[in-house]
Amino acid sequence: MRIGSLADAAGTTPRTVRHYHRLGLLGEPRRLANGYREYTIDDVVRLMRIRWLADCGMPLGAVAAALDGSAGDESDVVADLRALLTGIESEQKTLAHKHTRLSALLDDAVAHRPLSALPHDAADTLAALIDAADETEREALLRDRDLLEVMAISGTVPASFFETMTATLTDTDARQKYLGLLRGFGALEGRSLHDAEHDIDFLATELASMLDALSVAETEADSTADAAGPLGIDDIVPDPAQRAVIIRATAYLHSPHTRRSGDSR
Repeated sequence: MRIGSLADAAGTTPRTVRHYHRLGLLGEPRRLANGYREYTIDDVVRLMRIRWLADCGMPLGAVAAALDGSAGDESDVVADLRALLTGIESEQKTLAHKHTRLSALLDDAVAHRPLSALPHDAADTLAALIDAADETEREALLRDRDLLEVMAISGTVPASFFETMTATLTDTDARQKYLGLLRGFGALEGRSLHDAEHDIDFLATELASMLDALSVAETEADSTADAAGPLGIDDIVPDPAQRAVIIRATAYLHSPHTRRSGDSR
């Protein structure tokens, strides 16, 4: 049997057969007087086994051990197979998550809803606030919605955060506090850290109080969310005074005892 017939029998190509020869996966057959390789049914069986294992996802480097391994190599084969299964299971979880997200996006597109990473209730609540806001508040709300969407995409906060936030914003007093924070936050833009120190600390304390009520410090982020890239706080909040509020509020949130006595809680 010539190399072309061997390749056809195993559903591959002569080039692949030669590659397996170079790797030592398939032994060199005897050569006829005219120099041609002469393959046998044993070579067909060996080649088909190689192709079968490769099609199962086993790297070619592990195929030889799987086919010819002695008792000492058995543990390596088991480890390789377990690693392959773990990788496939991880891919299946990723694909299942993508399927869920794409199904939700399709439903939104069919319903003519804006495509957003935010949960429906959070997106609708913020949209209602934006529609009802004056021009100054609307700009701050739009910016805050963008920041929340970045958080949703990157998975830096859990899905429960948005659920609790939505419930909070339906409360009149909490909603007014939230809008007041946005107004104060917007008013910091362009101010120096020294001149704005009192307002920075007040807003940081208020923000930490609100975030604490949303239980951000006690929940885990969404591990299945998409990575949004290496965005730092400088990228998300470029204004130094506003950035100081976020940094200080985060510190207060994780170390409540460091808050100033002005904390209203």
